[in-house]
Amino acid sequence: MAKNRPRYQFQNYHVLIILLVSIGMLTLSGCGVSVTNILPRSSPQMQQTSTFTATTRQNTYVVGDTFKIGDLQYKINRVRTSDGDANKGISPRQGNTFLLVDLTIENQGSIDAEVRSMVGFKLKDKDGRSQAFSMGAALAVKDAMDGTISDGGEMTGELGYEVLRGAQTFDLVITPYPLSSKTAIVHITTNVNPEYK
Repeated sequence: MAKNRPRYQFQNYHVLIILLVSIGMLTLSGCGVSVTNILPRSSPQMQQTSTFTATTRQNTYVVGDTFKIGDLQYKINRVRTSDGDANKGISPRQGNTFLLVDLTIENQGSIDAEVRSMVGFKLKDKDGRSQAFSMGAALAVKDAMDGTISDGGEMTGELGYEVLRGAQTFDLVITPYPLSSKTAIVHITTNVNPEYK
């Protein structure tokens, strides 16, 4: 019977260690800070518009502005709409149009930078809804914004989105580093920027 006593004490230590580790994990997971923005809408009711961590940094720009995020400098050159090219079988769905954003990115860092149009850029409508990927819009761009920019180099190309034909106001959200909270928002108004060639 004396041999069983140390065995129970050993099992109690395991239970105690597991309990302490679990409490520690729960305590650490509750340490995050979040802030909620509440902005007035056109209706008298207040609605929650976004939730973000306290370290999120967003700057707002318009077409033509030059701005920098980390080592990358951006300039939205112009915006155009297009109905595609029927001869090539590239056209938007009925009631939609392609929104094509021409931009230049300069790498001012000392290492190469990867640019992926589907990772670092999101287009949102005036209600904050993200615009879905469209293969037709991706094919309608003149030069896709995908590739590597060497240190000191630059890349000019287009981002393509398929949007509702009557929609005129969008926000292009740029997040060059997926794990970073640094973002920039570019307000886009399509009726100010006619189609260019």
